[in-house]
Amino acid sequence: MTGIAGYTALAALVVVVPGADTLVVVRNTLSGGHRSAIRTTTGVCAGLAAWALLSSAGLAAAVAASPTLFAVLRAAGAAYLVYLGTQALVAASRAATEPELPAGRDWRQGALTSLGNPKVGVFYTSLLPQFLPAHGSALAPAALLASIHIALSFLSLLAYGVLVARMGDILRERRWRKVLERSAGVALCAIGLWLMVAAVTEI
Repeated sequence: MTGIAGYTALAALVVVVPGADTLVVVRNTLSGGHRSAIRTTTGVCAGLAAWALLSSAGLAAAVAASPTLFAVLRAAGAAYLVYLGTQALVAASRAATEPELPAGRDWRQGALTSLGNPKVGVFYTSLLPQFLPAHGSALAPAALLASIHIALSFLSLLAYGVLVARMGDILRERRWRKVLERSAGVALCAIGLWLMVAAVTEI
């Protein structure tokens, strides 16, 4: 029980810090409201679940053990963030508000943002095992710990989305919408470029 409590506290600290997935949720919520927030958040969590499955299959460990492969995945994920940031900047330059994203598009953006972050796999293959029992099967405990991380991520991202959606009437005003779109776009591009430079230097 102490191990689960310690892991939960650590996972909570990890997920509450805003990152690229948070920016994507906020940006999509501005376009589509709370429904888009839910879909994007669900997509991010689907990506986390995929990383958990890859970790259990040993693939994430193989990625972590190969600096070149890890760097390539980081570069691909970084390029996608730059793409999303550029989209946000283009949207901010338009006079009219963008229509709501199709249901599949915002889910896909959330999933790809999560899948493009190999550090999630490293989290599942390095930190998570430290909280597993020393004896017996680790499959069920590992699934439980991964589920806790995914659930905390869902709640944290959804909280950001709900906050933005509740302030929707104000934030969707043309002036504030442009400010937030530009801010999200610049932040996504900056994160993506920084990760890309870091990844390229490791290849």
